[in-house]
Amino acid sequence: MADITDRAQNAVTGAKNDVGDLAGKAGDKAGVLASKAGDKAGDLAAKASDKAGELASKAGDKAGVLASKAGDKAGDLAEMAGTKATELAGKAGELADKARANMPDEVKDAADKVVTQAKNRPWVTAAIAAGVLLFWRMLRRKK
Repeated sequence: MADITDRAQNAVTGAKNDVGDLAGKAGDKAGVLASKAGDKAGDLAAKASDKAGELASKAGDKAGVLASKAGDKAGDLAEMAGTKATELAGKAGELADKARANMPDEVKDAADKVVTQAKNRPWVTAAIAAGVLLFWRMLRRKK
């Protein structure tokens, strides 16, 4: 019976050693596979970083081109607006001159007095004009 017990203990010990060896080999294999996976992940991350850099550079270039075009368009529009404003100011001056020429003398004198007062007190004139505009706006809103 001792012989069977010794054999069983030897078998159990051998199995334990085999399991330990297999566990060591599995650990080694797992380490190798993890190392390879880490290397692959690093390579993929480097490629993704390079692509992101290229895309960011292209996007920056496009944004610069678009900003330049927008600036050019804004300059053109500002120039056109200035030209139109000058034309309209000239036409307004002409209309004012025609209106002044067709006014009776009493109205011309009153208008000259108002203009003189406005030049002497521009803030008062601006306040009165703003009040008239607000009053007119309120009247229009009620309709």
